[in-house]
Amino acid sequence: MKYEMTDERLDAIKAYLNKVWKQPSRYPDKGMILSLSDEEITQVFTKKRLELVRLIQSKKSKNATALANLAGRRLSAVIRDLKLLEKFHIVELEKKGKNIVPTVTKEILILPLVKLKTRALEEIKATT
Repeated sequence: MKYEMTDERLDAIKAYLNKVWKQPSRYPDKGMILSLSDEEITQVFTKKRLELVRLIQSKKSKNATALANLAGRRLSAVIRDLKLLEKFHIVELEKKGKNIVPTVTKEILILPLVKLKTRALEEIKATT
């Protein structure tokens, strides 16, 4: 599968960055940069986990049980995946009585696809 930057994808990125640029104080917690190894990326972001994020974001499920039904998966597998996504701060799980209610906490994730050398903070300078 070849990745292509379509006009639609580029427009979505630009629109989001414009919102952040205009009101940065509203978006400090909506985005996240993850520095993961290749192995970690493929373990965290599986098709099934991404499907869960999209279903939660679409607000079609009110709790983990409804989410499992929508995804056509066992509840135990969905809860396991939700806990892993929570560990990476992608979703938040709130217990309401006997129900577990998932919420997507991030709107955008940035994953560096190249290995970055560790540098001291004072060595990193922003460029404009």
